[in-house]
Amino acid sequence: MDKKIFYSALFAVILCSFFPMFIVACYFTYLPWNMNRLNIDESDVSLFLILFGVFFILSNQISSRILVPKFGTKIIMCIAIIIIAISNLLLMISPSYFYLLVFAIPTGIGWGSSAPIAGIHANLIEKHSKKIVVPYYAMGFNLGMFIGGICAGIFINFQFSPKYVFSILIVISFFISLIIYKYALPENLDFKGKGDKLKVPEKNILLFGVLLFMIFGSNGIMIDWSTLWLTKDLNSPLYLGGLGLMFFSFGGMLANLFSSQLINYFSEKIVGCIFVLIGSFLLLLSIIIFNLYLILICLFFYGFLTANFVPLVIRQAVRQSTENLSTTVGNLITMGLCSMFIAPAIIGFIAETYSLTHNMYGLCVLIFFTGIVFLKMFKPIKN
Repeated sequence: MDKKIFYSALFAVILCSFFPMFIVACYFTYLPWNMNRLNIDESDVSLFLILFGVFFILSNQISSRILVPKFGTKIIMCIAIIIIAISNLLLMISPSYFYLLVFAIPTGIGWGSSAPIAGIHANLIEKHSKKIVVPYYAMGFNLGMFIGGICAGIFINFQFSPKYVFSILIVISFFISLIIYKYALPENLDFKGKGDKLKVPEKNILLFGVLLFMIFGSNGIMIDWSTLWLTKDLNSPLYLGGLGLMFFSFGGMLANLFSSQLINYFSEKIVGCIFVLIGSFLLLLSIIIFNLYLILICLFFYGFLTANFVPLVIRQAVRQSTENLSTTVGNLITMGLCSMFIAPAIIGFIAETYSLTHNMYGLCVLIFFTGIVFLKMFKPIKN
């Protein structure tokens, strides 16, 4: 693959994972404000997330099995980004909880056709270039969360109206889509092939999918509940509450940016498995001590040490799968990303009885055991 095509396509993939997460970071930083405006609680948000997740899964399966084989990846990514921007504005201006649930549908459709399809595009670049690409796709998510969290904190501190903030994001989304369409892989290198029929994934793909379900669920909980957790349980001001998400995503962004160096220096096994064990233990320790600033520092290390778990699991699965790339990556990311909405929903219901802090204890233990399972499943990959 030509260097110019490689770096252009890599830029497009990072942008496609960055901008939706930027919007999401803004939305969930504003979540306490939106909850107060609509007079809803954690269980109401959980129902919203479940509805969102259902349409996310449906959209992803239709996109990866039918639309991608027919139209390729980049046109779908471009349309999906615009849908995400418009639907998030609708969430912020919804006149009632009923309409919030209604607008969860296009939000789920947009997300289901954006992030997973960008993952397919990243794997295509990796396939054609023979270079490590998927961690940079993951970096886009963390970069979006990091910058989105900073910007949302600034918007809130200066009392910018969410209506105007998300209206501007819609305008930006059109320009982002044009850029992605221009710089993504040309049609002759985009996905080509027949779509697979809907069926249960291979056993090993299911196992890898469960691992992704766990780690993506952890990320979803951080995105959706970290601001409320820090403001409610640790009495942090709202503009400081967004720092938890910012520290977590900044750590992940750095780890993805230097993924090749980390893997070459430590090995895939250490970066993919041992780092996860250390990260979850550090976060658990900080929660036990229960100091805001220590928790923020450990959220950074947790983000850094768990960030390359996802791309390394995907790399293992793609090489072991006998199904086509679109179906394999679509299934993996569906199982992973759907937990970003299911896990926070479950936490919301549990938080009605037990505090978010108690839920964070359980999260750390669960991720620790996820690292142990991947350690058992890990097989060295020959480049």
